[in-house]
Amino acid sequence: MFDVKAATFEVNGKCLLHPTDLGFAEGNVYGLIGHNGSGKSTLLKILAQQQQASQGDVRLDGRPLEDWGPREFARQVAYLPQQLPSAETLTGRELIGFGRYPWHGLLGRLTREDHAQIERAIELTHTQDFADRLVETLSGGERQRVWLAMLLAQGSRFLLLDEPLAALDMAHQVEVLALIRKLCEELQLGVIVVLHDVNMAARYCDHLIALHSGRVLAQGSPEEMMKDDTLEAIYGIPMHIMTHPSGEHAIAVIH
Repeated sequence: MFDVKAATFEVNGKCLLHPTDLGFAEGNVYGLIGHNGSGKSTLLKILAQQQQASQGDVRLDGRPLEDWGPREFARQVAYLPQQLPSAETLTGRELIGFGRYPWHGLLGRLTREDHAQIERAIELTHTQDFADRLVETLSGGERQRVWLAMLLAQGSRFLLLDEPLAALDMAHQVEVLALIRKLCEELQLGVIVVLHDVNMAARYCDHLIALHSGRVLAQGSPEEMMKDDTLEAIYGIPMHIMTHPSGEHAIAVIH
């Protein structure tokens, strides 16, 4: 369980995240939505220990984040940044293997358990067909699935994903989010994901958190959040809610 109590973040006197109170539990997908500069990535980086809150209290399992060692923390929380590190000389399997670093160190030899976790991650993400290809030769959707497999090999309970759909076409966006949803349900992971497309967020997330100018503007289930006035307040443009042709969920369209 992540607990955020009055957490803030400031840079050079500018407040990027105002006092924020939130909770995140395992077994749920949380979508962070809002316009650019609203504070979504800032909040995610604080949760991932990529930057420390200026004030307030952020805890995992009741312990302040600063009390967790880096490798101990990585065994619980896996983070995928918006700008991915270069992996052009690696095969998919080699990249996935880096997820085992928190368990044996950078220079440690892979154990039987490590290999078992790598193969499990490959199976869960259906990346068998391109695990032995160079990452640079993969399509955007294939590459994103390999990175997700690396996070699963890490064995963490929480996945923090910063705009994992960036640069993906519509088909691959659906493929990646459906996989994230499936993994959350099967493994009871806690997933916190930054998304720009509110319709994608509403379709695949259990709980939406809307930020605006560094503040939590609204939060709730997709059914609670997909309201004309709520979305207009979040995005600053008139929006209309209608029922998807399938009848299963609501979608937002711009007036």
